[in-house]
Amino acid sequence: MTMNFKGSRIMLFVLMLSMTAFSNAQAVERPQVTRAQINEVVTKVMQEKHIPGLSIAISIPGGKVIEESYGLANVEYKQPVEKDSIFEIGSISKTFTAIGIMVLQEEGRLSVNDRVTKYFPQYPGWNDITLRHLLQHTSGIRDVTNVEPFKSNQGKDWTPQEVVAAIAGEPLDFEPGQKAQYSNSGCIILGLVIEKVTGISYGDFLAAKITKPLGMAHTALGSKSAIIPKRVSGYAYAGSLMNAEYASLALPYASGGILSNPSDLIKLVKVFRGEALLNKKSIGEMFAPAHLNNGTRYESSDPGLKITFGYGLDSIVLKEGIIPAKTGGISGFNSFFAYFPESQTMVALTANLNNSLQDLLIIVDVLFGSSQK
Repeated sequence: MTMNFKGSRIMLFVLMLSMTAFSNAQAVERPQVTRAQINEVVTKVMQEKHIPGLSIAISIPGGKVIEESYGLANVEYKQPVEKDSIFEIGSISKTFTAIGIMVLQEEGRLSVNDRVTKYFPQYPGWNDITLRHLLQHTSGIRDVTNVEPFKSNQGKDWTPQEVVAAIAGEPLDFEPGQKAQYSNSGCIILGLVIEKVTGISYGDFLAAKITKPLGMAHTALGSKSAIIPKRVSGYAYAGSLMNAEYASLALPYASGGILSNPSDLIKLVKVFRGEALLNKKSIGEMFAPAHLNNGTRYESSDPGLKITFGYGLDSIVLKEGIIPAKTGGISGFNSFFAYFPESQTMVALTANLNNSLQDLLIIVDVLFGSSQK
């Protein structure tokens, strides 16, 4: 199977199966990792799992940052991954889109309680859907990756307008708020809402309101055609290493089309701590779990680790609280971040290999879980 931004639903399942370390909240909230530990764990996993290149960054309160890069950004030219190498981060893009919506809400330019038809009156079938539903995967709007012609042609640079027009003609999978079901369509719609409200492109908004203020010099809405220095190549492994299948970055757009790296991603910790872009009230709202129409909190049905949806987040539910986290995947790449509110620590990882999320989680498990027990 080609891993692309559709794979985030599969990643959630892998996350629930793999990340047993998070069942020990005390362990993950008090990380004591060293560069030597990171080097040992990462190099072992990369060798065993055939990962060409990987980057990791950890932000610890007090201004301490650990950043390490390993392996090859381009196997054919034997170019190494470096701190400023740029990866495709897939659905971690949704976190940026959610932050953008919250920035605009604080500015009084929209509300998460707005109906989608306020911005798309031509689609009356969405009248009961709010921006909050889109942020938390409770809208019932069918996932674009299950809708033709996008399902069979994810290499084409479809415009978000084409995507929205097509999915608007599809019946809802369920009544808004009745259940939660992962859908990339929601953040594609939210990207267009941002454009309608601001009058500028999503990419320009991302730069002006999020990445530049946070000092993210290597984060931007991606493009396959643009010349991007330090861009990492994506790979797949099936008995031997090969180039990953081509996948458009225009199709996932605000749902999965952003380029970044862990050194930039951990700068989101300033947002999550309430130190930049958003106030603590907004962050609390963003971190809050999804609730359904019957008043219950949505949690995945897996009997082990529980997942709920924050705004643009795949959060881990513990007895002691919630760990905001996000997975990402697109053809040739996987990524992951987790923020630990109690210790205000954040870890981010990226790898240039299909289906490598579980391997990233193994690394986090050893560094933040079992190695600390």
